[in-house]
Amino acid sequence: MTRRDRTTGLPVARSGRRRATRASEGGGLLSQRTLRFGIIGVAVAALLAVAALLIFSWYDNNIATPNKVVLRVGEEEFSLSYYAARLPEFAQSGSSGTGLLVTQELLTQLEEEGLIVAAAGERGIALDARAVTEGIALELGAPPDTSRGSIFDARYRDALRDSGLSDSDYRQRAKARLAERELRSGLIDDIGETGLVLRLRVVTAATLEEAEAVRSRIAGGEDMGTIAQIESLHEESRLNDGLLAIPPELLEAAVGDALAGAGEGTLLEAIEGEDAFWVVRLEERDETGAYTDRQIAELTALRFEEALEAARSGVTIERDFTTDDANWAIEEAG
Repeated sequence: MTRRDRTTGLPVARSGRRRATRASEGGGLLSQRTLRFGIIGVAVAALLAVAALLIFSWYDNNIATPNKVVLRVGEEEFSLSYYAARLPEFAQSGSSGTGLLVTQELLTQLEEEGLIVAAAGERGIALDARAVTEGIALELGAPPDTSRGSIFDARYRDALRDSGLSDSDYRQRAKARLAERELRSGLIDDIGETGLVLRLRVVTAATLEEAEAVRSRIAGGEDMGTIAQIESLHEESRLNDGLLAIPPELLEAAVGDALAGAGEGTLLEAIEGEDAFWVVRLEERDETGAYTDRQIAELTALRFEEALEAARSGVTIERDFTTDDANWAIEEAG
């Protein structure tokens, strides 16, 4: 055997097998290490996912959901947490609904409060923080001294405890109350104590045929006051010989329209009202007639509704209130 054969034969084969064995062992170790890292990576990813879910759940329950704006009326915003805070009081205030229906009724009330704030703002009524504090002080019967230990401070703390509202929620509700109080007060000033009053002689009847028969008798010379006392359908029209003194705004629409161009002394054709037929004679238009307290209250209510409708047409109203929101509020309020 030559030297070359001796040096390149069997020893070379054994060396190759050793390297193959070492390579196989190294590959196995690498695979095991990779597997371990993979398992660790999956575990870490799972932990991170769980942590992320917990953080998201906490954020959603404590920040996102409570601060969600469920109603926007112009610049006035109502969060779900504020809505939930108002729910217990509203549910106990004589609401006609139950369950989810109550939640819709409260949303409608908050929408009206937003419109009241908007209408008050259009009239230049101050609703800033100082005005709200003064409004709360007026309700509590205390000077608006907010310093610690003052009468206001003590009574306000009691009011917060009794209402179950936070300071910000209480002030938001107080802002709406202030807006309504000042708006109504301004409307009363606008109305005054005197204005156009129509003096009417009225007989009401259940049917058109009865009303036309009554009108024929009056036109033929019978005393309208006597007929009103004896035959008029409504009690109010039987009093004082059927004489009514009333601002035209408070008349039923059909009656007011019929009287719009009538002259004094005119006996109108029978008018179909909401629940009766009217026979009316215009006795007098008094431009400076005195309003009764009841008429002032009714005129104020009418002007108030007109102010809200005007505000509604001038602001954007957005609702984003779902069944999930309602359930969250009910659970939170309970």
